[in-house]
Amino acid sequence: MVKQIIQQVVERSPCQFQQLETPSEEFTFYKAAHLSYQRFLVILDSDKLSIPSELNEYIQNNTPQSLLETPAFAKNTDLVILFRLDSLTELHQYEHKIFDIEENAYSLKKHILYYTETELEKLKHYLDSGESIETLVTESEPFNLYKKDPFKESAFSLACRLYVKFPFLSVPAKEATLTNANQLAEQYLSEKKLSDFYNSIELKLNVGNGYQEVMEALINEQMAD
Repeated sequence: MVKQIIQQVVERSPCQFQQLETPSEEFTFYKAAHLSYQRFLVILDSDKLSIPSELNEYIQNNTPQSLLETPAFAKNTDLVILFRLDSLTELHQYEHKIFDIEENAYSLKKHILYYTETELEKLKHYLDSGESIETLVTESEPFNLYKKDPFKESAFSLACRLYVKFPFLSVPAKEATLTNANQLAEQYLSEKKLSDFYNSIELKLNVGNGYQEVMEALINEQMAD
């Protein structure tokens, strides 16, 4: 199920990844079809997190020779490792291993996409309803719930992780109507019951030496405090 969701994501990404034929069921290789990108993606489905040196050797031995001989492959490839957790509360057990792998600069740029079955089922249910991941990650209500409890397993938690672990994805901008700054200022002054005070200052500024009088009054007020 996780591979099906990821395939939807990568094929709809700006790179327009297309899957390449591969002899291994554990690995899935993609190449960007969009002419503006010279980029590759490798997906590894793993039930353990190996030390970086072992992982690098394993990748090298399972990558098709045609890709290894492609100059752009070594520099422009992201490896995403799918790692299932029984619960997000288990994450602390693997944080050190995840850090070691993702910080290892040798043999591809590496990202660990951890997930739970609960997250996966909820995200699949959301997508099956006709909605998109792009819509989910821009909604405020799921975001607010996530802030209250980051370890609660939800469709939103996995969707956000997809955007973090796949560096070629960018969160779509959501248009919003900005409130006029003057309206915000007037609302604030009204709430603080300062409207009359502000209007009196503005009136003095527009009459004669009002500026000097206002400054002297403010200075005197500060000195008195």
